[in-house]
Amino acid sequence: MTDTGTPPGEQSGAGEGLSQPSGQPPATSGWGDRRGPGTPSSAGWGTTPPSWGAGPSGDAPSGAGGPVWGGRPAWGGGGPSWGGGPAWEAAQAPKPGVVPLRPLGFGEVLDGAFTTVQRYPKIMLGLSTAVMAILTAVYFATMFVAFADIFTATSDTEITRISDATWAGFAVSVLALTLVSWVATVMLTGMITVTVSRGVLGQPASVGEVWRASRPHLLRLLGLTFLIAAAYTVGIAVAILVVGLGFYLNLAVGVLLAIVVGIGAVFVGIVVGTRTALASAVLVLETQPLDPALPSGEQRRVPVVAALRRSWHLVKGRTPRTLGILVVANLVASVVSSVIQTAFTLLATGIGVGVGDSFGGTEAVTLVVLGIGALASSVLQIAFLSAVNALVYVDARMRSEGLDITLAQVTGTGAGIEAPVSPWATR
Repeated sequence: MTDTGTPPGEQSGAGEGLSQPSGQPPATSGWGDRRGPGTPSSAGWGTTPPSWGAGPSGDAPSGAGGPVWGGRPAWGGGGPSWGGGPAWEAAQAPKPGVVPLRPLGFGEVLDGAFTTVQRYPKIMLGLSTAVMAILTAVYFATMFVAFADIFTATSDTEITRISDATWAGFAVSVLALTLVSWVATVMLTGMITVTVSRGVLGQPASVGEVWRASRPHLLRLLGLTFLIAAAYTVGIAVAILVVGLGFYLNLAVGVLLAIVVGIGAVFVGIVVGTRTALASAVLVLETQPLDPALPSGEQRRVPVVAALRRSWHLVKGRTPRTLGILVVANLVASVVSSVIQTAFTLLATGIGVGVGDSFGGTEAVTLVVLGIGALASSVLQIAFLSAVNALVYVDARMRSEGLDITLAQVTGTGAGIEAPVSPWATR
């Protein structure tokens, strides 16, 4: 008997009695021979793809029911690779953390921010709540205890009796509280950025670890926010000066300049704000090689001005998309915060109406409830918006530099070139 290469009990894919057409090579497996000894040969997946209809004999090969729609094909245990990619199902990007390691969609950025808040509640909500609660307590103690005379004055006579020293102390206190709130907000932004970077990689994060990772960047973050605020202040001052000069020369010229300069200032402010939105994430996460020729060599921290240039470069070409994500994120945060504040306002009003004048501390209780509402809304805004900003940075680097490949290498879910010293190092 002549051995035809067909296992016993299995028909040939061409049908019994049919010969191989002349001029065609025998069918082979396009994925390489993964069969062990004695394993029946599978349908050919090589240069000629399998037919979607019936085979030459009019029936599907024995033991194979055809491709499985919505999943992997049943022939050969995996999908074919025609032209270098899967025929029916795109390869799923690895997702070790809060987002998949590939360029992110619009909704995936927002979903990733909420997922980060959910996975790291101690940092995203607990730490933020603790910091903002301390600030709120200090604010109330300063405003309604140290300077109670100012807030309890009910007539012009009582206001005029307040000394100049009290007014000066009140102004200094307000300035000090503003500075402390600024530092606390910047500190939380840095810590949340570090938390998001851990979340993208699927790594655990504790408050101590995040603080140690973000603390060295605090001064540069403060310098960054101060520089941006100073730039906006100078721009507004120049715009006001130009419009004022126009009104000084002629009323019509002043009105025309006010319209043109106003529109131009708003446009420039939006573009500059969008292009520099990623600078804080650059400062916290990235490092630069001392020698550009040795990207894996000794690293240094990114200076403030270099971080602004880096952010400008990352957003360039994607300004409308980045602006859209940031605007929608702010709208979402504003709506949720408004709902929270409205709920606490109604609660405070109900307490005031229910208790009435029978309880002497009604006003204090009402203020405390309103303060808790403001605290909850501010915590949510800081956590959510900082997470969105960090994920927009990650998405920008995935799109422009292929950062997803490096991150997959680090997490062990992909293979490729050797990872740099830090997965976030400038490439």
